[in-house]
Amino acid sequence: MKTAISLLACALVCPVAFAAPPAATHLSVQATDIRQLEFNYDSVPGVATYELWFRAAPDAQWVKHSEKLARSARVFRIGVPVHLLDWRQARYYVNACNPSGCTASNQVGVDGEQLVAMGYLKPPTSLHEWFGSRIAASADGKTLAVLTGETFGSVRWSAAVRVYRKTTATSGWRAESRLTPSTPQSGTAGPNLGDEIALSADGNLLAFGVWAEHVPNVTGGAKRGAVYLFRRTGTSWRMTQKIIGSGGWGEFGYQVKVDDAGRTLVVSQQGSGEDGSRVGTIGIYRDPEDGSDQFVHVATLAPPDTYNSGCQGIALSGDGNTLLRGCTLASGLANIVQVLKAPDFTESSRLPGGTTGGYDITYDGTVFLAQDENYANVWKLGPSGWVSDGWISGIALRFDDDRRHIAISRDGKIAAYGIEDQSNSGLGPVYPPYQYPEDGSGPNGGVVVYERKSSGWVVRRLVKPGSTHRAWAGHSVALGDNGRIMFVGAPFDPSAATGIDGDRDDDSALQRGAVWIY
Repeated sequence: MKTAISLLACALVCPVAFAAPPAATHLSVQATDIRQLEFNYDSVPGVATYELWFRAAPDAQWVKHSEKLARSARVFRIGVPVHLLDWRQARYYVNACNPSGCTASNQVGVDGEQLVAMGYLKPPTSLHEWFGSRIAASADGKTLAVLTGETFGSVRWSAAVRVYRKTTATSGWRAESRLTPSTPQSGTAGPNLGDEIALSADGNLLAFGVWAEHVPNVTGGAKRGAVYLFRRTGTSWRMTQKIIGSGGWGEFGYQVKVDDAGRTLVVSQQGSGEDGSRVGTIGIYRDPEDGSDQFVHVATLAPPDTYNSGCQGIALSGDGNTLLRGCTLASGLANIVQVLKAPDFTESSRLPGGTTGGYDITYDGTVFLAQDENYANVWKLGPSGWVSDGWISGIALRFDDDRRHIAISRDGKIAAYGIEDQSNSGLGPVYPPYQYPEDGSGPNGGVVVYERKSSGWVVRRLVKPGSTHRAWAGHSVALGDNGRIMFVGAPFDPSAATGIDGDRDDDSALQRGAVWIY
């Protein structure tokens, strides 16, 4: 009896003996969703597990990407960074394995799938313009906020924000919410605005500056501006606070930043206030964590030095401890970058500046980009203070240097430089030698992606939109998940498509706008 029981137990739990490794399976691949590759393989007998293996380039090592049991569905679905993967050289295969060994399938490449893997977001209705003029991404890469100009009845070009969310591990983007000011107003949106939307790291707090808002029944209400705060619980958003600049601040909310924890809010103005505040005055607000869900004003930072100075671009580190502000000193004689340190945000360093229009900074505040006319300087905090860490630029560049077109990953390893008039030929990720269109179709924009190597900053990829339309692709750019996902705004995209992944080649609706996901 014991022998029978032992044999029965072993039949249930003991490993099956395999005389030899299994036969090879056959592998195929296609892009099936935004930033998703799907690998299908045949079932073969005598298999315990299947393994998906990946090689980035011919001189790279093969690495095991993922593994699954034989009884699982015969498919691997993986997320891929469209802007970082070398689509020409990447190779994949599947191992069919049992305790006796593994047998490799055929190898497959993925060149030709990149355009399908790119996401293409359009506003949900025709009552939108300049969708994508400003975008913000959460640090985890799972939430995207898009500024748009919307029509509400007779109110046209009113600023609104559309929120999108990633719903699965590999792809699965969907429209989540539409966030609007309490009083829609004509003329509060446009393609050449400030930097007026920001998200916390988890995407649950959104700050929205409507700097052109007219505040009724308030002295100096014309273009006084306001900042709206929205919070997400589950899949629902609600407005929790509206902040109006004190002292009649002009164009309050022209630039807004929040730290990753969603506890520190920084707001700049772009107009002069009745209290004598100058262009670029900053307000610091903090959430006291008292359950009120209301940010409290804790400091006002005037522009430096003389009454003639003015400031524009700002950036806040993810940890909330380092604030940058770009300023032009008296009579336009010099541009500088102020490095301001928490808790009081007093000036700790003053560095030579660029155009003062755009900055971005890492989570720990030790590396930042400073946008200039034809490039962006990289600054790094070393043992003896701030030092130059090189620069990044575009290819065939010409762009509006008064607006931020740059982004750096939270870990400082990936940087992106958007050029709305980038004119090289090609769609999606393109490779040297770079060509120019022979048909005179003109520039459709793009983004140059850089990676920090031991030798310095090197071009990882030139990334173009998925259509040839002159759409200002690269006018805005954002990175998430430490640079593994990139969003690019194209506010003049003319397609009449609506929703997600519609007809990208249509050109019947000028200035509708779009956002590309890579």
